[in-house]
Amino acid sequence: MLTDDERSAFLQSIARVRQRAAQALPQSQGADDTVAFIAQLHRGLDTVAEQARATGPQPACQAGCAHCCHLRVEATEPEVFHIAQHLRAQPATVRADAISALQRHVATAQASTTRQACSFLVDDRCSIYPVRPAACRKAHSLSAPHCAEQSPIIPQNLRLLVDAEALMAGTALAYRDQPLPASAHELNAAVLAALKDPTAQARWYQGDAAALMPKDAQN
Repeated sequence: MLTDDERSAFLQSIARVRQRAAQALPQSQGADDTVAFIAQLHRGLDTVAEQARATGPQPACQAGCAHCCHLRVEATEPEVFHIAQHLRAQPATVRADAISALQRHVATAQASTTRQACSFLVDDRCSIYPVRPAACRKAHSLSAPHCAEQSPIIPQNLRLLVDAEALMAGTALAYRDQPLPASAHELNAAVLAALKDPTAQARWYQGDAAALMPKDAQN
């Protein structure tokens, strides 16, 4: 829980990020560049995480620890299209395997509420690590046993969370100022929709808030 002063500082941080991002967001350069701008947010989040590790309690997370990769993950439209661009640049077999995994994940999610691994988790490693969304970049735990036990409360570094949330909120607001949709979508279903519909990114760039909805759901 934040104090009044901390909340005020948090809101000021969001406003600063929003202003800087809005000035730099290259919408006029085309849809691909506007999507690629999301990497600025991701670099900022990586810096925040590095600073937190250098000055605060050490996270228990390490390569091969994939407990959080079995939780629901949300990503904004530019993050989803950034991932889709990455996958389209992969060899056809890799792309086909990713689409099959996404389809299985979405079908299972529709039929059951049981936790399942993210489609991009391969041998307990993230297969899209360089372009993983902000939610994954800020995710961390100070206790591996808490994660293993699926504890409802995971000890985390509050400073890291606050700084990350300010970056994420400010960047999303900057996209919306364009105006471009930047809302939360379930990662697997959204990336699948982006890959299956080659017009989705262009429609998003025109301001279509339903660009990542399956076409049959839009009727």
